[in-house]
Amino acid sequence: MKKNPDNLRIKANAGFSLVDVMVGMVIALLGVIIIFQVFAVSEGIKRTTTSGGEALQNGATALFSMERLLKEAGYGLFASTNLAPLPADPLGTAPVTITAGAANASDSIVLRYRQNWDFGSFPPDPTVFPSATPPALTVETITVNANAQLVSDVNGVISDGIVLMKAEYGTDVNGNGVIDAGEWTQVPPANVLTVYAVRIAVVARSAQPEKPSVAGGACDTTTVPPTWIDSVALPLNLSGNVGLAAGDDWKCYRYKTFENTVPLRNVVWRT
Repeated sequence: MKKNPDNLRIKANAGFSLVDVMVGMVIALLGVIIIFQVFAVSEGIKRTTTSGGEALQNGATALFSMERLLKEAGYGLFASTNLAPLPADPLGTAPVTITAGAANASDSIVLRYRQNWDFGSFPPDPTVFPSATPPALTVETITVNANAQLVSDVNGVISDGIVLMKAEYGTDVNGNGVIDAGEWTQVPPANVLTVYAVRIAVVARSAQPEKPSVAGGACDTTTVPPTWIDSVALPLNLSGNVGLAAGDDWKCYRYKTFENTVPLRNVVWRT
């Protein structure tokens, strides 16, 4: 049977059927869902990268500042006009004092030094120094506050986003001129001149929390605390949830650890 060309023309001009429209809508909705899913994943990666970058900056700033401050410790405290041994503690004080915090809390570090001591010449004239009147002693305490900030009572906020700081003395108890493995300790030394260095670790936290890998489950972004060179004696315990709101969990965040050994270069002044 021969088809009527007019009927074919009418059918071609009739447009989409209801089934065609519904199929198109389903495909469009699936496309929108996929687009939003990709956008959400992309934004999550972006937030993680950005907050991780902030933690990297904060930690680097904290470590650099701590190193600079520790290198000032002891400046102008001890003096000698010859190479004779000094008393164990000539001024009844120490360049650096470490006060250990609780297991999940930060230590505090007290620095003592003198600023802007004008000796008139360099090396100092022995007829003037050390009898010249020294400037006032600066005593500076550094710790981590409840707002996750590394702070100094002299210089204010050093860095944000710092949740933990641990420190220990590097001593030369046996007098061999080397800090041996067993000579790193938080116990204040009997002779402050045996302290050759201070080893510190600071932990920086990302600003944005991460969602649990299982919807409705517990946070599992970080399940194992970070480590540093002396994690056996001084583990980095983040369970204190420093700077977090009630009910927030440290495991929802990412962390970066920064550590350094800083020699104390100003303990003894010798001409």
